[in-house]
Amino acid sequence: MTLKCAVWMVGIACLLGNMPARAQEYDELTPLNLRVSFYKTTNLIFPYAVTSVDRGSRDLLVQKAKGVRNILQVKAGREYFSETNLSVVTEDGRFYSFVVQYDSFPSVLNLQFGKKLDTDIYGGPIQLSADSLNAAEQHRTAELVRISKDRQWRIADKKFSMRLRLNAIYIRNDLFYFQVGLKNSSAINYYPDQIKFSIRDKKVARRTAYQEKIIQPKLILGPGNVITANSEAALVFVLPKFTIPDKKHLYLYLTEKDGGRHLKIRIKNRQLVKAQAI
Repeated sequence: MTLKCAVWMVGIACLLGNMPARAQEYDELTPLNLRVSFYKTTNLIFPYAVTSVDRGSRDLLVQKAKGVRNILQVKAGREYFSETNLSVVTEDGRFYSFVVQYDSFPSVLNLQFGKKLDTDIYGGPIQLSADSLNAAEQHRTAELVRISKDRQWRIADKKFSMRLRLNAIYIRNDLFYFQVGLKNSSAINYYPDQIKFSIRDKKVARRTAYQEKIIQPKLILGPGNVITANSEAALVFVLPKFTIPDKKHLYLYLTEKDGGRHLKIRIKNRQLVKAQAI
């Protein structure tokens, strides 16, 4: 055998020898065991909003809980279905995997997952995309704003024993964080329906058309879908940076579901530009 041929054979052997090692360049994520029933609903409570769900079988029924984005309700579509799986991705870029089995009487009906961002639910490292990191950062900042006791402003609307009040405006990374208090002094629970931010003219004459610009919040952090009787809650709205043109104001509208206790507050440009940096 010539030297050139020997070198060629050694090279092929090294290449083949390296192939199994390269094929193992991944991490195996062990799925969690999940047992669900035809007669009971299992709730999966995630720290961030659910963005993607994939179920391995139509025998598995999955839906988001009404009024929230971070709770999945899981139930069997029929009794004694064959083992299947469930995959969930949340807004912060985390991946959750489950092996799902049928159980007529599951011992656990509610599972809540934590907010650690440096590891996944199996204890291994994860890589977050830039968008996912931004979403996680927004949630952390909104949580800080929500618990803040600062009262920069006291702009309020009061009706029917309800009060909607703007407490403070913060800004970070070209995002506004509005901290708003909602107080229910009545004996009737308040169910928020629609929340709208809009920029419109200060005064609108009758029979005069006007332009309205709707600003959609990127994130809403609040107590859920009800403000119980004789209670008060803090809400945070995260909006993209903007300013208000001359002769216009920003309005925050809050309507009651199946009710008439609608609230509105007006925010001026001078209040907006005095937003506190975080």
